[in-house]
Order: sequence, then C-alpha cells, then structure tokens
Amino acid sequence: MIMWHPIKGCPTVTPMSMPAVQFADVAASRGGRGVLHDVSLSIDAGETLALVGRSGSGKTTLLRLVNRLLDPDRGRVDVDGRDTREWDPIALRRRTGYVIQDVGLFPHFTVADNIATVPRLLDWPESRVQARVGELLAMVGLDPADFSRRWPDQLSGGQRQRVGLARALAADPAVVLMDEPFGALDVITKRELHAEFRRVQRSLHRTVLIVTHDIAEASALADRIAVLDEGRVIAVDTPDRVRASADPRVLSLFGEVPLER
Repeated sequence: MIMWHPIKGCPTVTPMSMPAVQFADVAASRGGRGVLHDVSLSIDAGETLALVGRSGSGKTTLLRLVNRLLDPDRGRVDVDGRDTREWDPIALRRRTGYVIQDVGLFPHFTVADNIATVPRLLDWPESRVQARVGELLAMVGLDPADFSRRWPDQLSGGQRQRVGLARALAADPAVVLMDEPFGALDVITKRELHAEFRRVQRSLHRTVLIVTHDIAEASALADRIAVLDEGRVIAVDTPDRVRASADPRVLSLFGEVPLER
C-alpha cells in the first residue's frame, strides 16, 4: 500500500495489514459548520497516536467519529475493518475505552462499581468482574484494598484520572480514546500519570488515540503525532520528525517546548 508522506512530500511503502482504525476521505460538520475536510488517516493495532492542533482544528470531532458519537457527512471510518455505521453504536461504545478530561465517574458509585460498569453491562460473571477490578486498580497504581470502596469525591484529581483509565480498560477494549485526559492536572501529577500510562501501554499494547493541546505531552506519550489545522491533517509522523517539519503551522505548535523524557 502506498501512502503519501505529509511532511517530506514523498510516497512511502507501508505493510499490507489492516489498520485498527482508518479514516478515508472523511468530512464532518457540527451545527452546520464544516469541521473536518477530506481526512485520511490510519492507526495501526497497538499504536498510540496523538491528535494535536489549535482549538477548533477538529481533534475531538475526529475522535468522536471512532465510537459513533458522531457520524461522518462523507467518507468512512473503519474500526477493525468495518464501517462504524455498520456497527450498533452501543455495542461499539462498549468495546471502545473512553477517557475524558473531567473523567465523568458516577458519583453514586464506588470506585469498584465505576470500573465494573461495562463488564456488568456485558453480563460478565461477578467473580470475573471483581477480579478485573482488582487487577486494574493495581495496574494503575491504586491499592485495591484501599480504593475499591472509596467514593469519587474522596479521590484526588490524579486518583480520579487513574480510576477513569482503569474504567476505560475494564472490558479489555482493543481501542482506547482519550480526550484531553490529563489537561486539568498539575505538572507533577501529570508527569506521574504520563509515566503510568507508558507503563500500562507497554504491558497492554492497546490502540490509543489521544487528543491533547500539549505538544510536549503528545511527544512523550505517542508513537506518532497527527497535526490538524482547520479540519485537515497537515502532518503525520513520529514526534521527532514532526518536530523537524518546515511547515510554519506545525512549528508554531512546538515553539521552544522541550521534549519530556
């Protein structure tokens, strides 16, 4: 399969394997205003792709097409080789992890019950649910004996974000969508969660699409970065190669931002 390299301006050869998520000539609008225009983008299984760009560039709209919170006006979005419009939206969302900035934990559910929400909707045996809750709390660095019975308002912002990640992973989804997941956290907590995310991803190898306005965060977490500008993808490559772009629209996002190690 031949794909056009958006930075170097030359075709490159990629392996003939089915992407986990693929956007093909996608256009989308919201409130009658065009938001995305002719977007074509592939995300491999196990890859972390960061979507970056200025406010209003279409990042979150692109993300919401993956689990059918929105449908494209034109083109198609494939998940596991199947057009999202052929999926039952509820079934698609239950098999897709979703993490948002304010986490959205159910305040009347304990931490354990929040994490167990989707497995129970999928009718997992309760013994399997409880085992999964304990496994995931430990995985995100929270002691199950201490945190399982806590309520969301008893957690710090960083702890709530960890629980949100655990909930997104609860049903073992192949694809995880993250919309500004660390945006409201202080710098120290954010760095801790970046390290936790990298550790979890090295273990699980999920396909992750993460929306962020923080280019340092994108560079720290992603295998590749896709830069959006006015609803179009103008660059897709590794963080170092995107950083080396001569496109002024790309360079303006980096400025003097140091890479996080």
